[in-house]
Amino acid sequence: MPARRLLSIVLAALTLTACSPDAPLIDAPPSPVTAEPVAQPLELGDFDPEGDFEVFNPCTEIPADVRAAAGLGEPVRDPAYDGDRSVRCSFYPLHTSSQGFYSLTGDRVPLSRIEERGLLLSPTADSTLPGVYLHHMGSGVPDECSAAVHTNRGRFIVQFTEISSTQGRDVLCALSIEKLESIYHHWGENNGDVDRS
Repeated sequence: MPARRLLSIVLAALTLTACSPDAPLIDAPPSPVTAEPVAQPLELGDFDPEGDFEVFNPCTEIPADVRAAAGLGEPVRDPAYDGDRSVRCSFYPLHTSSQGFYSLTGDRVPLSRIEERGLLLSPTADSTLPGVYLHHMGSGVPDECSAAVHTNRGRFIVQFTEISSTQGRDVLCALSIEKLESIYHHWGENNGDVDRS
């Protein structure tokens, strides 16, 4: 019993001396400052699906003000990542009568794979951006359409998915193209291209 009492007295004394104002202060080493990674500019063009590049991440690289200017509102859910192969995030539209949402995806899928799987709707889309093509995801129900363009960092895809299929796929494809163009043009100078408006 006396050993327990002695132990508690020693612990109390240690606690008090450790908190003593006369104890010398020990400077902690400064914590390293982590800088935000600088995103690589996104340029329209070709890519090697097996190449050594970081896939474009539309969820973090497209600024919130650009998304808002393009008419994208609140996120539908958290972004989905598939290793270094793809990243996808979805947003509700700010202004539309359509009941649905937009998904923004960056991936390494080449056009040839879309063609092989029979998902290509149109190899060329009526767009102000060169190289845009349309495809679907193979659900069997015409409730979505994806407008895709190749970049130096993989594909950039904007997909509109309707919650209840009331419009034809042509309307959904037009919505996807319009949103892809809007994001690209609003991004303009922020993405290093001062020639875009």
